[in-house]
Amino acid sequence: MDQSELARYPGLHLRGSTYYVRKRVPVDLAHIEKREQIRLSLDTSDKKIAIRRYPAKLAEIERTFTVLRAALQSQGHAEGILAAGKLEKLTRREIEALVAAWWEKRAQHRQPPLSAYDDPAEHLASLDDDAAAIRRPDLLADPIGRATDQLLVEAGHRAEPRKLGRGRTQVRFPVVDRASEEYAYLRQLVRRALEQELALARDYVTQREDAPYDPMFNPNGLGAAQEPLRGQQTHTVEDWIEEYRAEREALLGKESTGRKYGLLFRVLREVLGAGTPVRSISRNHCVQVISFLRSLPPNVTKLKRYRGLTLSDAVALAKADGAKGLAANTVGSYMQGLSAMLHWAQNAEWEVRASTRGLVETRRNEVQRRGFTPAELTKLFAALNAFREEQPTKFWVPALATFTGARAGEICQLRSEDVIDVGGVKCLNLSVFDARGERVEEKRLKTAASERILPLHPTLLNAGFLAFVERQGNQDRLFPDLTPGPKGNYSHEFSKWFGRFKRGLGFTERSLVFHSFRHGFKDACSLADIGDETTRALGGWATINQASRYGNRSAVPVLNRAVKKLKFGSFVLPPPT
Repeated sequence: MDQSELARYPGLHLRGSTYYVRKRVPVDLAHIEKREQIRLSLDTSDKKIAIRRYPAKLAEIERTFTVLRAALQSQGHAEGILAAGKLEKLTRREIEALVAAWWEKRAQHRQPPLSAYDDPAEHLASLDDDAAAIRRPDLLADPIGRATDQLLVEAGHRAEPRKLGRGRTQVRFPVVDRASEEYAYLRQLVRRALEQELALARDYVTQREDAPYDPMFNPNGLGAAQEPLRGQQTHTVEDWIEEYRAEREALLGKESTGRKYGLLFRVLREVLGAGTPVRSISRNHCVQVISFLRSLPPNVTKLKRYRGLTLSDAVALAKADGAKGLAANTVGSYMQGLSAMLHWAQNAEWEVRASTRGLVETRRNEVQRRGFTPAELTKLFAALNAFREEQPTKFWVPALATFTGARAGEICQLRSEDVIDVGGVKCLNLSVFDARGERVEEKRLKTAASERILPLHPTLLNAGFLAFVERQGNQDRLFPDLTPGPKGNYSHEFSKWFGRFKRGLGFTERSLVFHSFRHGFKDACSLADIGDETTRALGGWATINQASRYGNRSAVPVLNRAVKKLKFGSFVLPPPT
């Protein structure tokens, strides 16, 4: 059978002297059907007979897939998610139920067989060794990770053997995103469970009742009498986090909430305890939170070295490595978030009295940024000019930033229609509205004063900017190769690229960043004796009242006269080739 005929019958092939039909297992079933493909024999070596039998055998394979999908749908919600290997789709309540079921099966670990030990002291020493192993963040011997993986496999989570050289292990491991917040929460619960398990086992050996209270694993433990009486409404730290998260996501979006509060939520669960009553939070708890934040290594949620670890384990590992903690400004940002959460709980009448007043560190600049010098601009644009034809965005975004003082986000989101003519003056219309006055949802400005009309500097016109705009044709966006980043801003990837590019040219000072163009523009306004009010209007630094005066078209002649006075020493943009 030639290739053209085979193309008409996908999966039909000759193996030895017999024809077969095969089909790859769909992705959605790969976790329950271990074969990569299903192959059925057509029981013939005759091509014509094989073609006649082909539809029926192919339909038989499809029926197999249908049966598997029906079996998957018959499973419960959580079971189906686990079978698909999607732990991150489980809610925290479902994860807690998962751990609770696992905890019930491990009762024998809390009442060890004492007959195996002649001396109870030996058993207690063994328990101490296990407790030390749990506290020690050893990636090669990680009892918490082993227990978490075992829990997932036993619960039916998608699992596969691991490669070991050219072979594979006999033990199956869960295929799970160990950097996900859900896995971290599961691991945190497992750690709590193992610690309680050892404490209860110690009580069993010593015939005492010293195991501490835990709302999930030991509700009758030491200190339980201090908890609120049953029947009295009690909001826990977990309730606090989830209700605050839900309200903020509804108002400001899931991405913004996760970015600003995701790590703080994890810190609160570990430092305060998810089951701790919110009403019991004190100022001392806030001090514990800030101390813990200071000890966290930077990028703890991103670096591979810390994946799968609790934050406490990550801190211990970072200390062993001699790594620095979070910067003061970063800690201050998270403490401001905690302050907002405390105010929210107080407004919700949750009887919270704790305050972070005096604990939130004042944000301070660690680097004093500056503008590029004329010599530095000449060197920079000599290199950027190489992108002018093939990758014009990389040339024109910095060029516009230099001669307009506009922010990266304001430039990167420009649309072709934002290049306008006002009384014969070519301008940029920095606005969140289109030419018809309709709001453009994807566009955003930092402040109300940022909305302004900017005359284009003669250097930009002489360098061929209008010709570049004309070449965009029917493109809606002026820089269509830029895509939104995690925060929805078009400048995300470009700013990262520019940082790498300038460092490659030898501009390694922390004081020189893309925002340096804006600093340089302000310096140029000062050198040109442009008045403060006009300078603020050009850069979008104006107050609301000033912005209303300079944000309309009637102000363009005034602004244009100011722009024409701007010079950057001996620097000019390279002319078009």
